[in-house]
Amino acid sequence: MLVAYDGSEHAENAVRYSLDMARRLGDARIVLVNVQPPAMSGEVSNLLTAEEVVEQHLVAGREVVAPARKAVEEAGVPCDTEIAIGRPAEAIVEYAQKCGCDAIVMGASSHGRVHSLVLGSVASKVAHMADVPVTVVK
Repeated sequence: MLVAYDGSEHAENAVRYSLDMARRLGDARIVLVNVQPPAMSGEVSNLLTAEEVVEQHLVAGREVVAPARKAVEEAGVPCDTEIAIGRPAEAIVEYAQKCGCDAIVMGASSHGRVHSLVLGSVASKVAHMADVPVTVVK
């Protein structure tokens, strides 16, 4: 199962939920995915190349996901980590397909209700786009 992880409290709850599911299933594998924003043109300058900016995003993603990976490994559940760069909903669905995951678990948005109504939450977009069940954890 794929667990979308951004370091938030809701994402931590999603990891705990997925570990509980993995224990019940017995042979589950967890793929932790962190999505970093795409490099903006303002980040690329005479001092940094586009490749260096991407590498900074990948390093940041690995740092964010490290505590979740440690928790999953300590629980004895097989774990892979993927760092994506791009739009969160699209990247989460893409990685679920790429990794052959049969479920997606993710935290509820930490944005307010109005923000979610205007922009649409990532969880809502994932639920609409995914071909597998999506569980949203508060």
